[in-house]
Amino acid sequence: MTTVTTPVLAQMQLEEIIVTAQKRTELVQDISATVNVVTGDAIERFSALSFIDLEQQTAGVTLSAPNARNSNISMRGISIDPEAGAASAVDVYWNSGIVRADNAFTQLYDLERVEILRGPQGTLQGATSPAGAINIITRRPDLFETNGYVQMTVGDNDSLNTQAAWTGPLIEGKLGVRVAGVYDTNNSSDVNNITSGLDDPEAEAKSGRITANWLPSDDLDVTLVWQYLDRYIEDSKAVSGVDALGERPTLNDDDRIALGKYNNFGEIKYDLANLLVNWTVGDLELASVTAYQNSDKPAGTENDRAHYVTNPEALTHQNTLTAVESYSQEFRLSSSGNDFWDYIVGVYYNEQNTTTQFSSNTTITDGPEISFLSSGVLPVDGKELAVFTFNTFYLTDALQLEAGLRWTDYDRFRASTINYDSLNYLPPALLPFAPLVEAGIAAAFPIEGVSERNQKGDETAVTGSLKLRYALNDDISVYGAYNRGYRPSGISITPSPNVVFLPNGEDDLLHDEETSDAIEVGFKSRLLDGRATLNGAVYYQQFDGYIGFTRGIQVLDDSGAPADIVGGFIFNGDATTYGVEFDGRLLITEQWVTGASFSYAKGEWDDGATKPCNQREPGEVLGSCDIKGDPIGGEPELSLSLNSEYTWPLESTEVYLRGLYKFTDERLNTEASAGIGAVRESFDSYSTFNLYAGWRSADASWDVSVFAKNLLDDETVNYQQGPDQYDLALSGGSYTQINLVPQRTFGVTARYNF
Repeated sequence: MTTVTTPVLAQMQLEEIIVTAQKRTELVQDISATVNVVTGDAIERFSALSFIDLEQQTAGVTLSAPNARNSNISMRGISIDPEAGAASAVDVYWNSGIVRADNAFTQLYDLERVEILRGPQGTLQGATSPAGAINIITRRPDLFETNGYVQMTVGDNDSLNTQAAWTGPLIEGKLGVRVAGVYDTNNSSDVNNITSGLDDPEAEAKSGRITANWLPSDDLDVTLVWQYLDRYIEDSKAVSGVDALGERPTLNDDDRIALGKYNNFGEIKYDLANLLVNWTVGDLELASVTAYQNSDKPAGTENDRAHYVTNPEALTHQNTLTAVESYSQEFRLSSSGNDFWDYIVGVYYNEQNTTTQFSSNTTITDGPEISFLSSGVLPVDGKELAVFTFNTFYLTDALQLEAGLRWTDYDRFRASTINYDSLNYLPPALLPFAPLVEAGIAAAFPIEGVSERNQKGDETAVTGSLKLRYALNDDISVYGAYNRGYRPSGISITPSPNVVFLPNGEDDLLHDEETSDAIEVGFKSRLLDGRATLNGAVYYQQFDGYIGFTRGIQVLDDSGAPADIVGGFIFNGDATTYGVEFDGRLLITEQWVTGASFSYAKGEWDDGATKPCNQREPGEVLGSCDIKGDPIGGEPELSLSLNSEYTWPLESTEVYLRGLYKFTDERLNTEASAGIGAVRESFDSYSTFNLYAGWRSADASWDVSVFAKNLLDDETVNYQQGPDQYDLALSGGSYTQINLVPQRTFGVTARYNF
């Protein structure tokens, strides 16, 4: 039996994964950095229909969407609240062009792969993010054959996902197109609003993409990609708690009940377009990446989540519209195939204009119930110009040195203006005094959240990397790497008149730039004659002025009474992160393959770090708390992802069973930082397990599968926000807002490839 099995196993090998993480086409095993890849095949096999589904397929990455308006990506324990207004910890690229995270947090369909690059991106990527980057690569046209697929997924959460793609040559070998699209609908977060009557919430998305690839010669490759998306989510927020007034229902965490009189919603419409040109001239390659994005994001939010303001004319919700238009251009010149030195030199330019317009309804509850409308405009514009180089030196056949350097100029503009609009409601007894009431309210406006002297910012940064890689043999290599990250300075945009009570006024809202230096030591290996891969790394990152964020801060006014600072505070403090990462795959037999990834990430504030808080010493109007040793964010220290698939071949078909398991350790609740309300300090650890079973043809022309996501129906709370201002004012704080891990879902997927 051994003589029969051994030759078969020797021929079995895992498919090698090719990436463009370092602006070259190369094997992921040859990169001196931690790069995880979720292939398009894995996205399909595990029914990952939205961007957030990718979190289950890798450890050490958190993808969160606390509401339909905001999205956040965290890596290696580094994160930033998406509402903070500071630079991202992790940046996202779509076919090598930078995009906003909320554009990425949409539908997944017809993808080639998703590359997850960990650690500071201070050399080759468009932004110098300190935690990492994610690059989404769509599928390219076929220049020789016509093919495509149709796929439909139906779930018991009222979900229907239909996607299709077609590709073929227009001129064989020279010009091809690929057309793909998706339609998706489901029951959103399945939160019913017993006040407004919304008992069947819905999320709906539709998107289309067209890609053209032109090869006029062997030396010139031109690709144009355009994608459109329209997504609308009904997003009522569940609350949990016991009403101190005894008038509202007692709600548990898993009731999934909302009480606000206005139904939250979020919509996003965008166009993304990329033009990629690669021109080979002798031993050199000139590459151009042109990227454009245009998006509109309207949203509505009820600020009185527990419905303490019951008067239907006393409004408490706000509406926002964020419009973004951005353009980026990168040119690179690179060499390849040289005996001693290969290089990349390039220039990068990015311009983004973002305008958020909002209208906010406020009801005064301290005294006569008065409701009024205010509106504002928050423009945040930015330009970046960078020059960079990346060099590879082949010192020996086994030893390779890489050195990169990037100079970036940041030009920023931000402003915030809020104006009084009109009265919504005035008690009948006060109607004769309406002009006086309006004049009293209007006297607090306009509010300039950022004065003219702080509206502009211009700074430069130098970042880079240095890596040494040694190949022990053809299958095992070790490396050491140094990377420098950077995030620019800025200001906390807090549109509140109470800013005047801060010790230094608006200057207390300014924050400095953040720099970080990271050291990583790792290995890459391909074992058992290609049937296994195992990669690992340990890292240490030191931050000078790490950018943190806290909300719910109050300042003492002239009378000594606490006054709210709307929004939150961005602040700086020195911090350290370190951790360990592993990932691997194993082809156990010809029918059985398994994979795993593991992450341990520890991040904490260093000695001397402080943050604004509500604990004050005598004479202080703004508190400052020592946070030495506290976690720098709300990310789990430990996470683990496991997957496995076994196939039983039949005559002309095969049956398969696969599983996907993700463990997420306990983590800090950053929303508890203000210490207001009965908000848990941390979230419990939890596990989700997905199970899939299917039947497909041996030639993969058709495939039918059933699945159960979150099979054990874990309902752990993974987001909690304290009582809102109306709850605090009228009950002392009875209800918190909560999000739960998505419920158990059963479904079926059918796919036909042609």
